[in-house]
Amino acid sequence: MSKIEEKVYCRHCKTKTNHQVAKNKHGHELKHSISQLDPDEISEFQFHEEYYIVQCMGCDTFSFLKIYGDEDMFGLTGPDYYKDRVYYSEYTIYPEEPTKESPLTLLLNFNEKFEFAHLPELIAEIRNEVLYAYRNRMNLLCNTGIRMLIESICKVNGIDKRPKMKKGNPVLDSDNNPVMVNLNLFDKINELKEKNVIDEKQQRILLEIKDIGNQTVHEIFKPKTRDLLAFIETIDVILYNIYELPHINFTS
Repeated sequence: MSKIEEKVYCRHCKTKTNHQVAKNKHGHELKHSISQLDPDEISEFQFHEEYYIVQCMGCDTFSFLKIYGDEDMFGLTGPDYYKDRVYYSEYTIYPEEPTKESPLTLLLNFNEKFEFAHLPELIAEIRNEVLYAYRNRMNLLCNTGIRMLIESICKVNGIDKRPKMKKGNPVLDSDNNPVMVNLNLFDKINELKEKNVIDEKQQRILLEIKDIGNQTVHEIFKPKTRDLLAFIETIDVILYNIYELPHINFTS
């Protein structure tokens, strides 16, 4: 079997190893190539693209390998731009080699601490999108989503509007119904406290998160990843207290 020139990653050995081109039962190598390497053709872009089924020479694990190179992939070994070129190829193995995360990235990963079985659908949906944005380091969208998450807690608890008041009395429409006006998020959070959905400490925390969310929306302020992680973990505690704790029963 033909040996691949460069070592490539083996998912079983967890490192780069020597590989060889695999053969089928008829003894034919499992490979395919596409190329445009005619030295007499000036107008065409010169390239080569090769595909292989390869086998690790240490553990016999199979992988799929793509090798690509073109006329622009070269390095210079001397002063002459044309004569001192050394061409190289790009090796891509599938399954791919896992990327190594930095210790800081690992530290800032979000790890689920609670299991949620009773979150209202609206809250669960927004929370999932917040986590997606966080895990993909879309910090602006994540922080905007956190604000929406707080809004959704208020909405599912019926805290959205209040009667319009004038001189201490509700304003009525032509059908004698109270005219309703939208509450801002500050008032909504305070109303959560008044209805005993959250306690005083949770009220203070949500108001602080709300203020930072305002910076993101109005001032295009990009929050730090570690701050977002703290916000998400704190809101998870609040959600757990509101929607999961009431369902815990230690009696048989």
